[in-house]
Amino acid sequence: MTEPMSRAGRLGLLYGVSAVVFWSFGASFVYLGAREAGTWFFVAVGSACAALLQFGVRRAQHGELRTALFVPWRLWVGPVFCFVLYGLAWPLALASSTPERVFGVSLVNYLWPVLTVVCSVFLVPGVRLSFRTVAALALALGGLALANARDLAGLFSNVSDAQGSGFGAVVPYLLSLVAAITWAVYSALLARWRSWAQGYVTSPLGFLIIGLIGFGILAVEPVARGHIGGQGLMWTLLYGAGPLAAGYLLWELALARARVQTLSIIAAGTPVLSTALLCLFLRKMPGIELVLAAILVSAGVVLSRKG
Repeated sequence: MTEPMSRAGRLGLLYGVSAVVFWSFGASFVYLGAREAGTWFFVAVGSACAALLQFGVRRAQHGELRTALFVPWRLWVGPVFCFVLYGLAWPLALASSTPERVFGVSLVNYLWPVLTVVCSVFLVPGVRLSFRTVAALALALGGLALANARDLAGLFSNVSDAQGSGFGAVVPYLLSLVAAITWAVYSALLARWRSWAQGYVTSPLGFLIIGLIGFGILAVEPVARGHIGGQGLMWTLLYGAGPLAAGYLLWELALARARVQTLSIIAAGTPVLSTALLCLFLRKMPGIELVLAAILVSAGVVLSRKG
Protein backbone atom coordinates (compact mmCIF):
# COMPACT_ATOMS: atom_id res chain seq x y z
CA MET A 1 0.00 0.00 0.00
CA THR A 2 2.87 2.36 0.80
CA GLU A 3 4.54 2.05 -2.61
CA PRO A 4 1.54 3.07 -4.75
CA MET A 5 0.90 6.07 -2.48
CA SER A 6 4.54 7.04 -2.77
CA ARG A 7 4.37 6.87 -6.56
CA ALA A 8 1.23 9.00 -6.59
CA GLY A 9 2.90 11.54 -4.35
CA ARG A 10 5.98 11.74 -6.56
CA LEU A 11 3.79 12.13 -9.64
CA GLY A 12 1.87 14.90 -7.88
CA LEU A 13 5.09 16.72 -7.08
CA LEU A 14 6.18 16.40 -10.71
CA TYR A 15 2.86 17.90 -11.83
CA GLY A 16 3.26 20.69 -9.28
CA VAL A 17 6.79 21.57 -10.35
CA SER A 18 5.70 21.53 -14.02
CA ALA A 19 2.79 23.88 -13.25
CA VAL A 20 5.13 26.31 -11.46
CA VAL A 21 7.50 26.28 -14.44
CA PHE A 22 4.65 27.05 -16.85
CA TRP A 23 3.31 29.82 -14.60
CA SER A 24 6.75 31.37 -14.29
CA PHE A 25 6.78 32.04 -18.04
CA GLY A 26 3.47 33.91 -17.74
CA ALA A 27 4.76 37.39 -16.89
CA SER A 28 7.28 37.32 -19.76
CA PHE A 29 4.71 36.10 -22.30
CA VAL A 30 2.16 38.70 -21.19
CA TYR A 31 4.59 41.59 -21.30
CA LEU A 32 6.00 40.68 -24.71
CA GLY A 33 2.76 39.54 -26.33
CA ALA A 34 0.30 42.15 -25.05
CA ARG A 35 2.54 45.07 -25.93
CA GLU A 36 2.97 43.81 -29.51
CA ALA A 37 -0.41 42.31 -30.40
CA GLY A 38 -2.44 44.65 -28.24
CA THR A 39 -3.64 43.90 -24.72
CA TRP A 40 -7.22 42.98 -25.60
CA PHE A 41 -6.30 40.82 -28.57
CA PHE A 42 -3.77 39.04 -26.35
CA VAL A 43 -6.32 38.54 -23.57
CA ALA A 44 -9.11 37.44 -25.93
CA VAL A 45 -7.16 34.96 -28.04
CA GLY A 46 -4.97 33.64 -25.21
CA SER A 47 -7.95 32.99 -22.92
CA ALA A 48 -10.05 31.48 -25.71
CA CYS A 49 -7.18 29.16 -26.58
CA ALA A 50 -6.89 28.10 -22.93
CA ALA A 51 -10.66 27.53 -22.68
CA LEU A 52 -10.78 25.33 -25.78
CA LEU A 53 -7.80 23.26 -24.66
CA GLN A 54 -9.15 22.77 -21.14
CA PHE A 55 -12.63 21.89 -22.36
CA GLY A 56 -11.06 19.37 -24.74
CA VAL A 57 -9.00 17.77 -21.97
CA ARG A 58 -12.01 17.74 -19.62
CA ARG A 59 -14.10 16.00 -22.27
CA ALA A 60 -11.37 13.46 -23.00
CA GLN A 61 -10.69 12.66 -19.33
CA HIS A 62 -14.20 12.76 -17.86
CA GLY A 63 -16.46 12.24 -20.86
CA GLU A 64 -18.62 15.25 -20.04
CA LEU A 65 -18.57 19.05 -19.83
CA ARG A 66 -21.52 19.65 -17.52
CA THR A 67 -19.33 20.09 -14.42
CA ALA A 68 -17.23 22.66 -16.29
CA LEU A 69 -20.11 24.68 -17.78
CA PHE A 70 -22.99 24.46 -15.29
CA VAL A 71 -21.61 25.31 -11.87
CA PRO A 72 -23.60 26.22 -8.71
CA TRP A 73 -24.47 29.85 -8.13
CA ARG A 74 -22.00 30.15 -5.24
CA LEU A 75 -19.17 29.37 -7.59
CA TRP A 76 -20.48 31.99 -10.02
CA VAL A 77 -20.65 34.84 -7.50
CA GLY A 78 -17.39 33.83 -5.79
CA PRO A 79 -14.63 31.86 -7.55
CA VAL A 80 -15.76 32.44 -11.16
CA PHE A 81 -16.10 36.20 -10.62
CA CYS A 82 -12.69 36.37 -8.92
CA PHE A 83 -11.12 34.20 -11.61
CA VAL A 84 -12.37 36.52 -14.37
CA LEU A 85 -11.29 39.66 -12.53
CA TYR A 86 -7.84 38.18 -11.96
CA GLY A 87 -7.57 37.11 -15.61
CA LEU A 88 -8.25 40.70 -16.69
CA ALA A 89 -6.26 42.63 -14.07
CA TRP A 90 -3.03 40.60 -14.33
CA PRO A 91 -2.30 41.12 -18.07
CA LEU A 92 -3.49 44.73 -17.94
CA ALA A 93 -1.04 45.41 -15.10
CA LEU A 94 1.94 43.99 -16.98
CA ALA A 95 1.00 45.46 -20.35
CA SER A 96 0.73 48.97 -18.88
CA SER A 97 4.14 48.73 -17.18
CA THR A 98 7.43 50.13 -18.39
CA PRO A 99 10.49 47.87 -18.89
CA GLU A 100 11.92 49.25 -15.65
CA ARG A 101 8.79 48.76 -13.55
CA VAL A 102 7.50 45.45 -14.87
CA PHE A 103 9.66 43.48 -12.43
CA GLY A 104 8.19 45.16 -9.37
CA VAL A 105 4.67 45.05 -10.80
CA SER A 106 5.05 41.32 -11.42
CA LEU A 107 6.20 40.70 -7.85
CA VAL A 108 3.14 42.48 -6.40
CA ASN A 109 0.98 39.70 -7.84
CA TYR A 110 2.89 37.14 -5.78
CA LEU A 111 1.40 38.52 -2.59
CA TRP A 112 -1.54 36.21 -3.29
CA PRO A 113 -0.30 33.13 -1.35
CA VAL A 114 0.20 35.17 1.82
CA LEU A 115 -3.05 37.07 1.26
CA THR A 116 -4.82 33.72 0.80
CA VAL A 117 -3.92 32.82 4.38
CA VAL A 118 -5.11 36.25 5.56
CA CYS A 119 -8.40 35.92 3.64
CA SER A 120 -8.87 32.41 5.01
CA VAL A 121 -8.94 33.87 8.53
CA PHE A 122 -12.18 35.66 7.59
CA LEU A 123 -13.65 33.18 5.10
CA VAL A 124 -12.65 29.67 6.23
CA PRO A 125 -14.00 28.39 9.56
CA GLY A 126 -11.29 27.31 12.00
CA VAL A 127 -8.47 29.37 10.45
CA ARG A 128 -6.91 31.95 12.75
CA LEU A 129 -4.36 34.69 12.23
CA SER A 130 -0.97 33.67 13.59
CA PHE A 131 2.37 35.34 14.22
CA ARG A 132 3.74 33.31 11.29
CA THR A 133 1.20 34.88 8.91
CA VAL A 134 2.03 38.40 10.09
CA ALA A 135 5.76 37.71 9.71
CA ALA A 136 5.19 36.23 6.23
CA LEU A 137 3.26 39.31 5.14
CA ALA A 138 6.01 41.55 6.50
CA LEU A 139 8.64 39.61 4.55
CA ALA A 140 6.66 39.79 1.32
CA LEU A 141 5.92 43.51 1.70
CA GLY A 142 9.58 44.14 2.50
CA GLY A 143 10.55 42.41 -0.73
CA LEU A 144 8.10 44.51 -2.73
CA ALA A 145 9.34 47.71 -1.12
CA LEU A 146 12.92 46.73 -2.00
CA ALA A 147 12.03 45.91 -5.62
CA ASN A 148 10.19 49.20 -6.09
CA ALA A 149 12.27 51.49 -3.88
CA ARG A 150 13.34 53.80 -6.70
CA ASP A 151 9.85 54.04 -8.17
CA LEU A 152 8.32 54.74 -4.77
CA ALA A 153 10.86 57.49 -4.13
CA GLY A 154 10.04 59.03 -7.51
CA LEU A 155 6.31 58.77 -6.99
CA PHE A 156 6.36 60.52 -3.64
CA SER A 157 8.98 63.13 -4.54
CA ASN A 158 7.37 64.36 -7.75
CA VAL A 159 3.89 62.99 -8.41
CA SER A 160 3.34 65.48 -11.23
CA ASP A 161 6.34 64.40 -13.29
CA ALA A 162 5.35 64.31 -16.95
CA GLN A 163 7.59 61.30 -17.51
CA GLY A 164 5.10 58.98 -15.83
CA SER A 165 5.75 59.12 -12.09
CA GLY A 166 2.24 60.38 -11.37
CA PHE A 167 -1.00 58.43 -11.07
CA GLY A 168 -0.43 56.69 -14.39
CA ALA A 169 2.66 55.05 -12.96
CA VAL A 170 0.68 53.75 -9.98
CA VAL A 171 -1.99 52.07 -12.12
CA PRO A 172 0.03 48.92 -12.99
CA TYR A 173 0.81 48.37 -9.29
CA LEU A 174 -2.84 48.83 -8.34
CA LEU A 175 -3.97 46.40 -11.04
CA SER A 176 -1.41 43.84 -9.88
CA LEU A 177 -2.61 44.29 -6.29
CA VAL A 178 -6.21 43.76 -7.44
CA ALA A 179 -5.05 40.55 -9.13
CA ALA A 180 -3.33 39.36 -5.95
CA ILE A 181 -6.35 40.10 -3.75
CA THR A 182 -8.91 38.52 -6.09
CA TRP A 183 -6.83 35.35 -6.48
CA ALA A 184 -6.44 35.16 -2.70
CA VAL A 185 -10.22 35.43 -2.26
CA TYR A 186 -10.71 32.84 -5.02
CA SER A 187 -8.40 30.38 -3.25
CA ALA A 188 -9.94 31.00 0.18
CA LEU A 189 -13.49 30.51 -1.11
CA LEU A 190 -12.56 27.23 -2.80
CA ALA A 191 -11.02 26.09 0.49
CA ARG A 192 -14.22 27.00 2.36
CA TRP A 193 -16.52 25.24 -0.12
CA ARG A 194 -14.20 22.34 -0.94
CA SER A 195 -16.57 19.63 0.31
CA TRP A 196 -19.24 20.32 -2.31
CA ALA A 197 -17.28 22.28 -4.95
CA GLN A 198 -14.65 19.62 -5.66
CA GLY A 199 -16.87 18.01 -8.30
CA TYR A 200 -16.68 21.14 -10.47
CA VAL A 201 -13.94 23.08 -12.24
CA THR A 202 -14.03 26.84 -12.73
CA SER A 203 -10.97 27.61 -14.86
CA PRO A 204 -12.36 26.57 -18.30
CA LEU A 205 -15.51 28.62 -17.75
CA GLY A 206 -13.44 31.52 -16.41
CA PHE A 207 -11.15 31.49 -19.45
CA LEU A 208 -14.19 31.38 -21.74
CA ILE A 209 -15.74 34.46 -20.09
CA ILE A 210 -12.44 36.37 -20.18
CA GLY A 211 -12.07 35.55 -23.87
CA LEU A 212 -15.61 36.73 -24.63
CA ILE A 213 -15.01 40.00 -22.78
CA GLY A 214 -11.81 40.54 -24.76
CA PHE A 215 -13.50 39.87 -28.11
CA GLY A 216 -16.39 42.15 -27.09
CA ILE A 217 -14.02 45.04 -26.41
CA LEU A 218 -12.22 44.41 -29.72
CA ALA A 219 -15.56 44.52 -31.54
CA VAL A 220 -16.40 47.90 -30.00
CA GLU A 221 -12.89 49.34 -30.11
CA PRO A 222 -10.88 47.81 -32.98
CA VAL A 223 -8.05 50.24 -32.24
CA ALA A 224 -7.43 48.24 -29.05
CA ARG A 225 -5.82 45.68 -31.31
CA GLY A 226 -2.11 46.17 -31.88
CA HIS A 227 0.09 45.02 -34.72
CA ILE A 228 -0.68 41.31 -34.97
CA GLY A 229 2.53 40.00 -36.40
CA GLY A 230 4.06 36.59 -36.15
CA GLN A 231 5.80 37.21 -32.82
CA GLY A 232 2.75 38.76 -31.17
CA LEU A 233 0.59 35.82 -32.20
CA MET A 234 3.29 33.39 -31.07
CA TRP A 235 3.47 34.89 -27.55
CA THR A 236 -0.34 34.94 -27.38
CA LEU A 237 -0.75 31.27 -28.26
CA LEU A 238 2.15 30.23 -26.05
CA TYR A 239 0.51 32.04 -23.13
CA GLY A 240 -2.86 30.38 -23.73
CA ALA A 241 -1.44 26.88 -24.14
CA GLY A 242 1.30 27.05 -21.49
CA PRO A 243 0.78 29.20 -18.35
CA LEU A 244 -3.01 29.15 -18.73
CA ALA A 245 -4.18 25.77 -20.09
CA ALA A 246 -1.28 23.51 -19.07
CA GLY A 247 -0.38 25.37 -15.87
CA TYR A 248 -3.86 25.26 -14.33
CA LEU A 249 -4.50 21.69 -15.48
CA LEU A 250 -1.22 20.40 -14.04
CA TRP A 251 -1.88 22.18 -10.74
CA GLU A 252 -5.30 20.56 -10.51
CA LEU A 253 -3.71 17.13 -11.11
CA ALA A 254 -1.02 17.90 -8.52
CA LEU A 255 -3.57 18.84 -5.86
CA ALA A 256 -5.26 15.47 -6.31
CA ARG A 257 -2.03 13.55 -5.62
CA ALA A 258 0.30 15.53 -3.35
CA ARG A 259 -0.05 17.38 -0.04
CA VAL A 260 -1.17 20.97 -0.52
CA GLN A 261 1.37 22.15 2.09
CA THR A 262 4.23 20.69 0.05
CA LEU A 263 2.86 22.09 -3.21
CA SER A 264 2.51 25.54 -1.65
CA ILE A 265 6.18 25.56 -0.73
CA ILE A 266 7.06 24.48 -4.28
CA ALA A 267 4.91 27.34 -5.61
CA ALA A 268 6.97 29.75 -3.51
CA GLY A 269 9.71 29.44 -6.11
CA THR A 270 7.51 31.13 -8.71
CA PRO A 271 8.49 34.75 -7.87
CA VAL A 272 12.21 33.98 -8.18
CA LEU A 273 11.86 31.93 -11.38
CA SER A 274 9.42 34.38 -12.95
CA THR A 275 11.74 37.31 -12.21
CA ALA A 276 14.72 35.42 -13.64
CA LEU A 277 12.81 34.66 -16.84
CA LEU A 278 11.70 38.28 -17.18
CA CYS A 279 15.34 39.34 -16.94
CA LEU A 280 16.25 36.76 -19.58
CA PHE A 281 13.53 37.74 -22.05
CA LEU A 282 14.06 41.49 -21.54
CA ARG A 283 17.85 41.01 -21.61
CA LYS A 284 18.29 42.81 -18.33
CA MET A 285 20.89 42.05 -15.70
CA PRO A 286 19.07 41.95 -12.34
CA GLY A 287 20.45 44.14 -9.57
CA ILE A 288 21.06 42.76 -6.11
CA GLU A 289 17.94 44.53 -4.81
CA LEU A 290 15.74 42.73 -7.34
CA VAL A 291 17.24 39.34 -6.49
CA LEU A 292 16.78 39.94 -2.77
CA ALA A 293 13.22 41.19 -3.34
CA ALA A 294 12.20 38.03 -5.21
CA ILE A 295 13.78 35.88 -2.49
CA LEU A 296 11.97 37.80 0.27
CA VAL A 297 8.60 37.43 -1.46
CA SER A 298 9.23 33.70 -1.88
CA ALA A 299 10.35 33.40 1.75
CA GLY A 300 7.09 35.05 2.81
CA VAL A 301 5.14 32.44 0.84
CA VAL A 302 7.07 29.58 2.45
CA LEU A 303 6.59 30.99 5.93
CA SER A 304 2.86 31.57 5.43
CA ARG A 305 2.26 27.97 4.34
CA LYS A 306 4.80 26.05 6.42
CA GLY A 307 3.27 23.61 8.88
